[in-house]
Amino acid sequence: MNGGNCKFHMGHRIRKLDNMLKRNMQLALSGQGVDEVTAMNGFIILYLHRHVDQTIYQRDIEKEFRIGRSAVTNILTRMEENGFIHRETDGSDARLKRLTLTAKGEEQSQLLHDTIEWLNNRQLDGISVEEQEQFLTTLEKIEGNAGRLAVRILGEDDSWTQEIRPK
Repeated sequence: MNGGNCKFHMGHRIRKLDNMLKRNMQLALSGQGVDEVTAMNGFIILYLHRHVDQTIYQRDIEKEFRIGRSAVTNILTRMEENGFIHRETDGSDARLKRLTLTAKGEEQSQLLHDTIEWLNNRQLDGISVEEQEQFLTTLEKIEGNAGRLAVRILGEDDSWTQEIRPK
């Protein structure tokens, strides 16, 4: 299942699954009367909750979720407007903004945790522990390959373009 004659397009399938997982999360939260929390908001709230004993900045969110600065800025701005987080200037560097959960964000963290656990368990129904472990092993390999590929594409050597469309 690799090479140019492949009928399996991994990126498309992963994107479809990601959309389905996000939709399930939105539906489950909405079904519990929570409409203002997106799936990404939920994951960020849980990340901040789990790391409450650490100083977390926007760049930590960018790195953890592998999303760009402008996207994270927009997400965090909406989360602050909705009262889930607070951004405060770091005393050592005015350019850095520490992220903390508000009381409202903390309140949502347990519901989010319980909802994600419930969804995770339902979505893994019928999949053995061995299959789950193999999936995670494969996923880690794909993530490693994708990371190395990004470094290569962003590098100064553009020889990779010849692999796409040889002259």
